Amino acid sequence: MINDLQQERGLSSGFIGSNHKKFKEQLLSKRIETDKSFNQFLETYRTHYGIYKSLQNNLSNFRKKLLNSPITTEQSFDFYTNFIRTIQASYLQITTNINDIYLNAKLQSFTNLSFMKEALGQIRATINGILTKKYLDNALVYRTIHAKGVYDISKHRFQSITTTHFYEKMQKILYSKNYQTVQEIINKYVHNTNKITEDPHLWFQQSTDAINDLYNLEQIYLTAIDRYIDKKSHKIKLELFLTILFFIVIIFFSTFIGFKLKRDIMHNISLLNEYKNAVDRSSIVSKTDKSGRITYANDKFCAISGFTREELLGKPHNIVRHTDMPKAAFRDMWSTILAKKPWFGIVKNRTKNGGEYIVEATINPILNHDGEIEEFIAIRNDITRVVKLHEDLEHTQEDLIYRMGEIGETRSKETGFHVKRVAKYSELLAKYYGLDEQEIKYLRTASPMHDIGKVGIPDSVLNKPGKLTQEEWKIMQTHANIGFELFRDSEKQLLQTAATIAHQHHEKWDGSGYPRGLSGQDIHIYGRITAIADVFDALGSDRCYKKAWDDERIFQLLKEERGKHFDPDLIDIFFNHLDEFLQIRNFYNETSSFMQES
Repeated sequence: MINDLQQERGLSSGFIGSNHKKFKEQLLSKRIETDKSFNQFLETYRTHYGIYKSLQNNLSNFRKKLLNSPITTEQSFDFYTNFIRTIQASYLQITTNINDIYLNAKLQSFTNLSFMKEALGQIRATINGILTKKYLDNALVYRTIHAKGVYDISKHRFQSITTTHFYEKMQKILYSKNYQTVQEIINKYVHNTNKITEDPHLWFQQSTDAINDLYNLEQIYLTAIDRYIDKKSHKIKLELFLTILFFIVIIFFSTFIGFKLKRDIMHNISLLNEYKNAVDRSSIVSKTDKSGRITYANDKFCAISGFTREELLGKPHNIVRHTDMPKAAFRDMWSTILAKKPWFGIVKNRTKNGGEYIVEATINPILNHDGEIEEFIAIRNDITRVVKLHEDLEHTQEDLIYRMGEIGETRSKETGFHVKRVAKYSELLAKYYGLDEQEIKYLRTASPMHDIGKVGIPDSVLNKPGKLTQEEWKIMQTHANIGFELFRDSEKQLLQTAATIAHQHHEKWDGSGYPRGLSGQDIHIYGRITAIADVFDALGSDRCYKKAWDDERIFQLLKEERGKHFDPDLIDIFFNHLDEFLQIRNFYNETSSFMQES
């Protein structure tokens, strides 16, 4: 259905752009196909029938206006784009409710593929509008640039998390002759060419073929997801059946009392021993008395800790306590189990030779027939490798965001040292301003993305050596909104931080900034901090339109702009700790190496 809507959008742009002279027959034919797929969609999603039926009615009303009223190409494009976005929102809702890590990754990858296809569909429509109008409509050019940015980000996300199999399939599509031709045409209009030579019908067919290639890959992906879900469903059903069967067997045996009692008791004891052995084989197990001294340790406990059983028995459990674990955590543990409740948590322990391991622990108080605590049993699972992998993933995400920031700066012929210095300046300002450690981490990691929106600015504007015209300056200012749109829909806090920084780092304390003219405390602290860090570093660096300023001139401007451009409290922090900012600048100068950083 979405694929049909995307084609209908492109045909509508061509139909309106040509003053209703082209694409009419194709448009009417495509509407029939869209209605068929929409009706099938309504039959499938009966639980939300009312909502989607209302959407279908809105589509029908808009179609009538499109044929009979003076609707612009931009209005048509925005209606279809918002309509498709509403339906695609269900993709994001699905991924947030999936606990299966493997399936979640597949759905996220599929979602990015879908968004990539949708962005290419938007480009098909905007360029079709330009070709049929036969002149460069700035509104359509800007929409093309924005869609190109979304397309590039979605493609990168897809390629970074998909499997090798689907990555290779995507590469075949991207390097096909037709796809390369489509990309050349897109790049031509993203860079505001003055020559419009392409035939709109040929363009629509070429771009549709490219989108269909992505659509076919999307269908293959859906099939793979369906197979995984079916396999998972069968496994759950089997486990449920076995569980029910197990309980039926237990109930059956529990009815045999009387002369079989001794035999049943011996049988149950045997089973309990098997269960104990099974737990011992699969988990790290220990028992302690009421004072916390170890009374039992299984082989896995000895193997992971490096202590022998003789070295452990009779010793307090803090023999394996790691110094990184706060005492408060153990106070909470003891207060919970002494209250006769189980305790669950993650614990870092130390080995005999000073190493470390991390476990997911469950500690249960064992009660006697009087309800009093007899002892404690702890069952643990080693999650050291999982934790390390998670830490590696976080570091990879941080590095990826930093390198994306470098890409944005490289387009304006700035070096990667600029984003590194801005990150360090922002971290220092946030620290002395009093933000908590997590906020400082998010700000430091996301601040390199402050100018990522520049990927959507034409080179002729971005790298112009002289002063920009008023129209060029308006184009340049759109990079704040472009950067915000790239990340605004993410549910990840780090990318939300990047969206805020990209959107607000050009706002000014007195309200004279852009893009929204925010002032004072209405500007997010992330934007206020990054503004100072960015300006301080930019003034001291050579750019295509200026030479670097000397320190005296930079400091004078910062003082003059206190309470105008910049948050006065942050300017005071800057000058109170000026030596530390200069140390950062000197350490990450243009001739230094990141290899110096410890």
